[in-house]
Amino acid sequence: MANVIGPDISFYQDDPQTPQGVDFIKMRQAGAGFIIIRAGQNLWADRDFKVNWRESKLAGMPRGSYWFYDSRVDPKKQADLWVSLFDGDFGELPMWCDFEDNYGGSFKGWKNWYNFIERLKAITSNVEIGVYSAYYYWLENMAGVPTASVNYFKQYPLWIANYGTNSPLVPKPWTADEWTLWQFTDNGNGGVYGVESGNIDLNYFNGDTAAFLQRFGLSETPIPIPGPVSKMFRVTVPSLKVREGPGLTEKQIGNILLNEVVEEIDADANRTWLKIRKTDGSLSGWSFAAYLQRISGTPEPEPEPEPEPEPTSNWYRVTTASLRMRSGPGISYPQTGSIFLNEVVEELDSNTERTWLKVRKADGSLTGWASSDYLAPTEAPTPTPPPPPEEEDENWYRITTSSLKVREGPGLEYDSIGLVYFGELVEKLEATSDGSWFKIKNQDGSLTGWSDSQYMVSVHAPEPEEPPTTIPVPEHSDKNWYRVNTTTLNVRDMPNLSGKIIGKVYKNDTIPALDDSSTPGWAQIQKLDGLAGWCSKDYLVQITTTDRPTSITQNLFTGVTYLRKDLTTPRPIVVHVLAIDLQTAKLEFLVTPSPNNSDILCTRTTSQFLEEFKLHTAINGGYYSYLDSSYDPTTLCPNGGEPVRVSDYAASRGKIYSPKKTAQPVVYIGPKNQVTFNKEQGKVFNAVSGDRMVVVDGKVVKNLAAQVPNPRTAIGLNKNARWLTLMVVDGRQPGYSEGVTFPELAELLISYGAHTGANMDGGGSSAMSIMGFDGEARVLSSPIDLGKPGRERRVANHLGLFIRP
Repeated sequence: MANVIGPDISFYQDDPQTPQGVDFIKMRQAGAGFIIIRAGQNLWADRDFKVNWRESKLAGMPRGSYWFYDSRVDPKKQADLWVSLFDGDFGELPMWCDFEDNYGGSFKGWKNWYNFIERLKAITSNVEIGVYSAYYYWLENMAGVPTASVNYFKQYPLWIANYGTNSPLVPKPWTADEWTLWQFTDNGNGGVYGVESGNIDLNYFNGDTAAFLQRFGLSETPIPIPGPVSKMFRVTVPSLKVREGPGLTEKQIGNILLNEVVEEIDADANRTWLKIRKTDGSLSGWSFAAYLQRISGTPEPEPEPEPEPEPTSNWYRVTTASLRMRSGPGISYPQTGSIFLNEVVEELDSNTERTWLKVRKADGSLTGWASSDYLAPTEAPTPTPPPPPEEEDENWYRITTSSLKVREGPGLEYDSIGLVYFGELVEKLEATSDGSWFKIKNQDGSLTGWSDSQYMVSVHAPEPEEPPTTIPVPEHSDKNWYRVNTTTLNVRDMPNLSGKIIGKVYKNDTIPALDDSSTPGWAQIQKLDGLAGWCSKDYLVQITTTDRPTSITQNLFTGVTYLRKDLTTPRPIVVHVLAIDLQTAKLEFLVTPSPNNSDILCTRTTSQFLEEFKLHTAINGGYYSYLDSSYDPTTLCPNGGEPVRVSDYAASRGKIYSPKKTAQPVVYIGPKNQVTFNKEQGKVFNAVSGDRMVVVDGKVVKNLAAQVPNPRTAIGLNKNARWLTLMVVDGRQPGYSEGVTFPELAELLISYGAHTGANMDGGGSSAMSIMGFDGEARVLSSPIDLGKPGRERRVANHLGLFIRP
């Protein structure tokens, strides 16, 4: 017997810094017969649930959902939230209650599981409910439970997790073969099944295809996998010009009209213009693609029209200079208005003798009764068509990536509600004030929402805005580099011992020589903070000649060491690390504060944050979303920046200004610099939220999205909680640094000693800055915003460090 196989997925199979989502067509083609989709946990909906639910249905996959039961929250509230996500479409497979929680909350144990299931049953109808668990977890949690209570769960189908065996171990009350689904591995090939994680959970149904269809009442005729894309299009405007070539300057050779169907025979490179042919072959040429809607199949030829009887006109023309309109059919009724010579009206009713007609003016502004003696039949007026849209319309954009998520709002915190695809033309309806998110509508109007504008290009390719000026750290790739081989070495303003000491470098610091030949025994060096001065070469060891070393170390401040690593495999990668000794005295952390103690902040670049609060180091923080147009940026942010809303939990110096607890990890930093992940220690002091955990107990979290490298920001902590690692990986810059996947990020954190680590907001938000010797920020990383290397993105919150004198 060949068991039906299907994956289960969650937001962990998705990388929010990439535009594409799960490829469910590829999943079906790989042989998946069903899909189980995570709906949420605690009081948090999975941020990809809606788009996964929608797209898997469009791909024709039987769908089930699961909810990770969380013992820290009332089970009834969890059940209510789960049911609220479906809008009546509960899928084709059961709702699976996932019982594997180890939080030890006040709602743990089988009695609360019972309450959870019973609440689901109370607020749904004709929806099957199932139980997911692991064999040993179930045994442990059912130990000592009365048999009658254990047997309660037997009425529900079992989805059992059991790896590395030829058949699953099944706990009581179910018998050995009484399982419905078996999660047999968490190490399936994610790429094969169309997800961004390297691995994926895979499950067997306890039976073959025929048994699967019968068990869940599914049709024996599956929805066909979508085939080749149709080449037929329908015109969506009253009249569309056809030109000799693909461009507005090309000569017009004809027109195609509203709802006319044409065939695509060619396209320009970016599919802004299509070469089309009328179905009767009478006209071929190029038309603007924004006004052509793809339709399925080849249109059937229209049958010869049958002759129709001559219709009786309901329209009349006034034959007298002025004709009174009355409230009823007779001169005794009050006058309600007048219609005038040659005005055209529509008949709505009449008296029996048709001596009086109830009529309505063509514009609908007046209705009443008029004498038919002064009304002559006429043809219906021809409405004046709206002018055809100009092909120069600047609100049309082309999608430039394989697929792009459309979200409910302008930010990564909002749920995905659908996808648009490479080459598709979309209409921009509005934009955030900084232009980084567009509200778009696809051509057929079936999908409207917000998408990241960096994956769209105007069909008229406007010039992008110039990036703001930042101070990058020079590469010095053409200099000789030295390593300091003494405990402390003075930096002087002149190349002699009488020169004034203006700074210091420390043992194992890696520094470039701006000049190491003009003065024997001395080298002019430059630190990362921009300070340049002279050092005795007696205490310097040359490590490269006119070439930047692949590994750089500098002691920046007391307790803070910078490390840079240039990797060449599996692709060019540049890693920036700040290693912070939390036992160092005089360290003070700061999460971006809120001036009004609300979750609305004004955006700043990481460098602006550092300079404004006079910090020594800073990185970008967590996710945020843009506000709608009802908020006035000049009122909320009179000193500049855009008003945005912090997406997740955040606190600054004892003030919790964003109390939202979500599925995203929280990094807590106490008043004595004690750092924890997802666990408060006493009163909350500083807190910033990330995207997902990538390292737990010194190991890479399983099934992380692993398909596309991107810029990343991460925070890690070693096992004894002494060393804090702030990491930024540059990306999206071919030949310099292309970024890393989540598993690669986790491996990097582990290589720098992290036992626990979280990914933060990344992509164009990633940035690392330090205070320069002159008090101005220096950008250690190479940020990239809206495709511009070196441009810092303005973001909501940040994590900074100040070292007291």
